[in-house]
Amino acid sequence: MRRTMLSRAVLAAAALALPLAAPAAAEFPEKDLTHIMPWSAGGGTDTVMRQFMSFAEKTLGTGINTQNVTGAQSGIGTLRLMKARPDGYTIGSLTWDSVITVPYYELVPGYDTDQLAYLGSVTVHPTALIVRADAPYATLDDFVAAAKSAPGTLKIANVGTGGVWHLPALDFAKEAGIDVQHIPYPKGSGPEREALLSGEVDAMSSSISAAYAAVQAGQARVLAVMSEERDPKFPEVPTFRDSGYDVVWGSFRLVATQARVDADKRAALEAGFAAVFDLPEFQEAAEKSAMGAHWMDAEATAAYVKASQAKAFALIDELVAEGVLQK
Repeated sequence: MRRTMLSRAVLAAAALALPLAAPAAAEFPEKDLTHIMPWSAGGGTDTVMRQFMSFAEKTLGTGINTQNVTGAQSGIGTLRLMKARPDGYTIGSLTWDSVITVPYYELVPGYDTDQLAYLGSVTVHPTALIVRADAPYATLDDFVAAAKSAPGTLKIANVGTGGVWHLPALDFAKEAGIDVQHIPYPKGSGPEREALLSGEVDAMSSSISAAYAAVQAGQARVLAVMSEERDPKFPEVPTFRDSGYDVVWGSFRLVATQARVDADKRAALEAGFAAVFDLPEFQEAAEKSAMGAHWMDAEATAAYVKASQAKAFALIDELVAEGVLQK
């Protein structure tokens, strides 16, 4: 009996001495994310993506802290994302310039889009030509006629030479046979929009969402959009093709992380961002702001970027060969 009791005591002591079983791995993410915004505060991309990230905080269950890191047409901020620790806690917004302009022109040393892992798209929207409400151009044809009557005088704003809004404007000018000045505002669509409203320029090449507040306030109006079909939210706005100009261009806002982040963490982030589009409150906000909300998963986003690069690089090569652009 004594031996039995002693054996039980020894076993109990040994059990207490054993290490506790390891707890189940905590779900990712466990802490706040850092969101790199490569454009200036207050611009169209900054405004839209901050709003999107506020909803993503709910679906991911963590805070998302945005840092504006500007320069080199989004290249400086995107490079920081590329060089971030691959733990999944640093994400970034990407735009057309991030995957087309910066790599094509080699604006930033060490920049390589292979260091990025696309997580999904947030917006896809056509390029638009926007003028002040009091501009003397009622239609796109009026704008073309004015440009032809005074070659080299009309000014179209963009956010960077050879970039997202400059390239479509160049394509349009070439198609229409007009000579205009292309004025860059590399800090983003905010300064570009202010240049239009202040009268520094005659038009801006941009997305509708970047000037949506001004359009709604009656300060600006959209002449036409560079899409295959009219935007259902703006059915009164014609496409460039409606006016006889075969010009179709658009841009996008994407979310990405560092390419070496573990696949399971990338999948968790992708799922969290996809879930934002299921939130009624997000859909309502997207409708009000005309942000062009459009979700594509990681795989579809990567394919979309590849196709966009092929089209853009071919046109830039052509314009460089003609001397319109310099590389």
